[in-house]
Amino acid sequence: MCNQLIKSCLLVVLLPILCLGISCKSPDEKHHADEEHEEAHEVKGPHGGRLLEEENLKLEIVIFEEGTEPQYRVYGYEAERLLPAKDLQVEIQLTRLGGEVSTFELTPVGQFLSSEQVVTEPHSFDVKILAKYQAKNYQWEYPSYEGRTSMPDEVALTSGIKTESASNQIIRSMINVRGKILSSEHRIAHIVPRFSGIVKEGRKHIGDAVEKGEVLAIIESNQSLQPYEVRSQIAGTVINGHLIVGEFVPENQWVYIVADLSEVWADFLVPINQRNLVKKGQKVALTTSDEGKFKGEIYYVAPYLDEKTQSQLVRVIISNTAGLLLPGMFVTGSIKTDEQMTKLAVRNNALQRFRDWQVVFAKHGDIYEIRPLQLGRSDGEWTEVLSGLQASEEYVTANAFTIKADILKSGASHDH
Repeated sequence: MCNQLIKSCLLVVLLPILCLGISCKSPDEKHHADEEHEEAHEVKGPHGGRLLEEENLKLEIVIFEEGTEPQYRVYGYEAERLLPAKDLQVEIQLTRLGGEVSTFELTPVGQFLSSEQVVTEPHSFDVKILAKYQAKNYQWEYPSYEGRTSMPDEVALTSGIKTESASNQIIRSMINVRGKILSSEHRIAHIVPRFSGIVKEGRKHIGDAVEKGEVLAIIESNQSLQPYEVRSQIAGTVINGHLIVGEFVPENQWVYIVADLSEVWADFLVPINQRNLVKKGQKVALTTSDEGKFKGEIYYVAPYLDEKTQSQLVRVIISNTAGLLLPGMFVTGSIKTDEQMTKLAVRNNALQRFRDWQVVFAKHGDIYEIRPLQLGRSDGEWTEVLSGLQASEEYVTANAFTIKADILKSGASHDH
């Protein structure tokens, strides 16, 4: 009796200690832990695919892409025995982000079932497997995501992430050239006194602004010995010339050059292999070294080549009412040679490199996912999308690298 009492007391004392050592759990807690373990350690089959099991049937789901476009292959097993593919019926349904559903009906090919359809990238979807074996139906469902992450809208906002809907855009074909600003020869006046004589007054100097009809100098005529006024024929700026009181001004010699710089020229040299793309009237975007931006139009295309550079002179007229373009300034020009409306285009700053693809990140609610793109023409601002993105699909246009970093950190991959 005494011994039994001692044993009962020891059991009461040791039971909590034993539970701590072996992590005693209720049946519900153990079941939940087993589920987490199974999700964290996905079972793989002999061919490296996801292994699904129900009762006596096992299916191995493989996305096969060695030397071919990605396609599904399914292997069936019973008691570790590979089943003849003809004994199985399998259908795979994929639901992509955004709700698009694709159905794959597999047919026997040797030891496995194969899909004729290509499994397009990204391999990111919710998967439903419908199978039939020996007159019994089976069904599995599971997520298989890659290149996907989620981010609440308030976090995206504070991260500077911006989006817009994909749409059609005009793609412009451009030629980039370098050139120099010149005074317009159509807006220059060489001021020549009517008579030779002695300078009595020289009122203007280089850089001075003048009005049309304004007096620039007073000269005493050698013929009449009377002073007369020398006036400007145009409004503009003195770009050359000066007069010193008492000096002699000979006949038919200019004393000032006045230029109207409210309109200037930009001269460019276009390489010989691009000269057939350039013609009068084409629009040109210009950029200066201090990031000033201007617009002009081709006024003149030279009917000859520069012998040294084997390039063709192209002259552009530019409005310069603010006086920001100075003769002698170097500029970069983009000549628009063509423009076409595309069915779909994305902003260049939205494009990111992901694996071997050029991608944008589509947004559906608070979920972001890669969209590998087949790209066409680009004009530096927009790039044509041939496939990979749907019209009106929302995509990231600012701080896309933040989404990319979040996806890479999560390490989401698909079944292969």
